Amino acid sequence: MIKTILVDDERHALETLKMLLERLFPSQFEFLSLCNSVDQAIPAIQELEPELVFLDIQMPQKNGFALLEVLPNRNFEVIFTTAHQEPAVTAFKYAAFDYLLKPIDSLELQKSVIRYQETKKADPIQMLLENLGHPQDGLEMVAFSTSEGLEFVQFDEIKYLKADRNYTYLFLEGDRKLLISKSIGQVESKLPEQRFVRIHQSYTVNLSKILRYDRAENYLILRSGEKLSVSLRKNSNLTKRFA
Repeated sequence: MIKTILVDDERHALETLKMLLERLFPSQFEFLSLCNSVDQAIPAIQELEPELVFLDIQMPQKNGFALLEVLPNRNFEVIFTTAHQEPAVTAFKYAAFDYLLKPIDSLELQKSVIRYQETKKADPIQMLLENLGHPQDGLEMVAFSTSEGLEFVQFDEIKYLKADRNYTYLFLEGDRKLLISKSIGQVESKLPEQRFVRIHQSYTVNLSKILRYDRAENYLILRSGEKLSVSLRKNSNLTKRFA
């Protein structure tokens, strides 16, 4: 199923598009969220990780282009929907997969989705992401999409994660680090929970990298010499692992 988010300030437009997709492609779409604004759509996209977003351009307060400005390193395709033909050139500057005029023609919608499906099937990198995006039995690595490409990381290479707003830094052995355009919670979900633990709002640590816990100062010392703060609220996450 195609994980999808629909964004349009008009409720009728959202419901009509959803109905068309369900009728043309029965049981092929999973509708993660129907959003009425850019401000509603941004956290939904970050949390739910859609594969495809149908995005209206002309909306009050913030238009569809504003959403893509906030999410420049996106891992989803965009099909713009709009009643105005003028922004078409701008839409393709944002690397939109397609551009549909309202009222949406069912045949044009069908052609667009079929072309999306064919492109996805032909993309070997997408297959790698799907296979390596989550921990699997016996597999000691995970794949992350970065601005430079696809990075394959061994679990044992990861020392800790550090949140930076809607991004996450992976600190690796050998003084390497990667910037991932996902929240720390989303990155955590790709790692085996028996090996990694959240110790702070901003930090998740690989348990095998811990050297000592300083109870008085409430921080961890890693084998690399780095120190990470442990929040009082997350302290139990750590201590129960060694109880």
